[in-house]
Order: sequence, then structure tokens, then C-alpha cells
Amino acid sequence: MRKLLFIVCMAMFSIGTFAQVKGDKAVGANLTYGEDSKTFAVGVKGQYNLTDAIRLEAAADYWLKKDGVFWWDVQANAHYLFNLSDKLKIYPIAGIGYMGYKTDAVEVSTGYVTVKSESSTGGDVFFNLGGGVQYDLTEKLFLSGEVKYQFKDEGQIAVSAGIGIKF
Repeated sequence: MRKLLFIVCMAMFSIGTFAQVKGDKAVGANLTYGEDSKTFAVGVKGQYNLTDAIRLEAAADYWLKKDGVFWWDVQANAHYLFNLSDKLKIYPIAGIGYMGYKTDAVEVSTGYVTVKSESSTGGDVFFNLGGGVQYDLTEKLFLSGEVKYQFKDEGQIAVSAGIGIKF
């Protein structure tokens, strides 16, 4: 009897396991705060469900200028979706990205001597590890929140909130 009850429970649990379907697509926008950079980024992303549970994501962020420096990044991430209910999903995140930066030229004058620095540009590859949550407001519209650690020379925790549209 216990085996039959276990099989029935597992069958019922698996019926609604994945509301996302292979081939589903979505686009979205997000606002991110970087703990190390102490600034915000606005971003866009596109998502594609490779399978019912595995989702691939391409994302780009523009970080607001702070102290004469601004950053931008592009990322490729993978999510593994776990449905907690029909509307609520959680997922781990793993990915890779490239962050570029540009610094402004700075001029310092002491009264006798004026020194001017050159503007500079550069970039760095980073890796993402983290987790996220998605709440479906409607069949097509969802809210999301993510926390990722971006592994690079000076790594940072990035916290984001966003909205997306499925199609």
C-alpha cells in the first residue's frame, strides 16, 4: 500500500512539474545593483527554453557612471527551472560574461602644476553563479529577481529585479 501511495504521489507531483515548454521564448528588462561598484545597471535579456527545465539567457547591462568610470557587460547564462507552483519558479544560475569599462580623463591642478590623465578602456571575463526566482503575473507577463556572484579580479554580488514577456 505504501508503494502504491508513493507512486500516486510522485505521478501527481510530476504532472505540473514544468510549466515552461521547450521552445518558449521571453524578453525582459531589469535593474541591477552591484555591491562592489556601488552603482546601478539597466539591462535587457532574451531567454530561450532549450528543454522544459533548461533555459538559456543572453543579457546585456549598462552600469551608470560613477567616479568618472562607466561599465557595460554582456552575459550568457543557463537556468535550471524548478516549479514550486503554477506561477512560482526558482532556478540556479551559471554563466559567463565580459565586462568592459571606460574611465574619463582627469585634470588635477595644484596652482603651479597641472597634471592630466588619459582616458582608458579595458575589460575582463567573469563567471556568474547564483540563483533566481520567477513569478508569473499572467500567462505572458512575469517578474523576476536574481542574486549572482560575478567572479572576476574584484568580484561582486549583483542583485537584480526585472520584468519579462513570454512569446
